[in-house]
Amino acid sequence: MGAEFVTLSLTPILIGTLAAIACALPGNFLLLRRQALIGDAISHVVLPGIVVAFLLTGSVTTLPMVLGAGGAALVAVVLIEAIRRLGRIEPGAAMGVVFTAMFAGGVLLLEQSDTSNVHLDVEHALYGNLESLIWL
Repeated sequence: MGAEFVTLSLTPILIGTLAAIACALPGNFLLLRRQALIGDAISHVVLPGIVVAFLLTGSVTTLPMVLGAGGAALVAVVLIEAIRRLGRIEPGAAMGVVFTAMFAGGVLLLEQSDTSNVHLDVEHALYGNLESLIWL
């Protein structure tokens, strides 16, 4: 029984532990600055960039995915700042509008594209899949 646990559940537990350790200090800092939504917003706005990077390259290698995610994050920052200045609304509201719109656009793009030959689909984008991360 112990061997089954190690082979099936050790990777997700290690990933979750490493993520918790890495996010502890920045999370406290952002919470004290009342910017707790920014981590959620960034994690949502990168989806369209990842999908576009996959559609352009046809592979799920690290470099195109990171470049696509970074490009989408930059677009989100520009949009948040433009909405905040032109719409005269609070930064949190602008962030909420942009990250929901970009995530919805990413899900629509993912659903309409042919990603049947890779593990890039709506279920993975919405729910995640820690068990498939084998790079540890």
